[in-house]
Amino acid sequence: MEKLLSISIAAYNVEKTLHEALEPFLDKTIRDFLDVMIIDDGSKDNTAKIAKEYEDKYPNTFRLISKKNGGWGSTLNTGMKEARGKYFKQLDGDDYYSHENLRAFIDFLKTIDADMIQSPFVTFSDNKGEILHEYGTYEGTYSLFPMGKTVVLEDCDNFIPAMHSITVRTKILQENDITITEHCFYTDVEFVLKAFNHCKTIAFFERPVYYYRLARNGQSMSQAGVRKNYKDHQKMLFTMLEYYKNSVTKDYVKKVFEDRLDGVCNMQYIFYFALECTSKQKRELIEFDNKLKLDYPDFYYRVLGRQINFLRKTKFFGYWLVARQKMYKDKKLKRNIFEGC
Repeated sequence: MEKLLSISIAAYNVEKTLHEALEPFLDKTIRDFLDVMIIDDGSKDNTAKIAKEYEDKYPNTFRLISKKNGGWGSTLNTGMKEARGKYFKQLDGDDYYSHENLRAFIDFLKTIDADMIQSPFVTFSDNKGEILHEYGTYEGTYSLFPMGKTVVLEDCDNFIPAMHSITVRTKILQENDITITEHCFYTDVEFVLKAFNHCKTIAFFERPVYYYRLARNGQSMSQAGVRKNYKDHQKMLFTMLEYYKNSVTKDYVKKVFEDRLDGVCNMQYIFYFALECTSKQKRELIEFDNKLKLDYPDFYYRVLGRQINFLRKTKFFGYWLVARQKMYKDKKLKRNIFEGC
């Protein structure tokens, strides 16, 4: 039977959560339609051993692909290259797909022939397992499009794709040789936008498939993760700004890139506010701001926020104080600035 959906699972030291991630794919009604690739990124625990058990028991569904450690991006590049299904979707080894909705999603994929599929995703607490938020629901913008039918992307105003929401036709990824930066965090934006640049049609599935774990220690979107990896976020941003300048030609694609990258530009400043605000980091912030203004002025002038405007006017005098006030205000309002990004 031809595989309908390839799932690329980024698996690095996820022995504690891998069973939970793989269990939904054991459903007998959908198992034969799935190509589940467990990309072991040089794990040092029992990740590969667990994956091999699934491969041995269900060789028509699961594949263990072991490789040297190269980071999240390298697992995605491997998955895109090795995928055998009509469609491609990603999963982190400490997240999972909805049991019930996955079955409905496979039935949905049998009925459509779009380049990209949009579906909501859910965030949940790592500590208590409680559902925190649902993103990309079939409301507002998405409710304007006919449910269950393929539509032209050019007609989709205000659509901003997200990593956990999209499923992409595998052929598009492979024929356009799409790859993302390795040994770098935050490259989900890179994958989403590069894939979108080559898609022409989309269909909307109304139920959430992806469940994304939040508040995990060391998570890249936690404050500790941001302080460790903020330069990776900046690297990804400039990579995609350059890609936008050189490789994006269609007007509707430009609009999506601009909306998404405007948000990434704003987030980079917020990352700097989340740091310790040392003199070195202040110099880095000024260098970032100057480069954005010189090389990508349209994005520079669309950056929003009173704090950023104030710092620009004062040549970043008071960086530490402004940053601390920003973080204190977000904490007081119980606003998780990194959730859902």
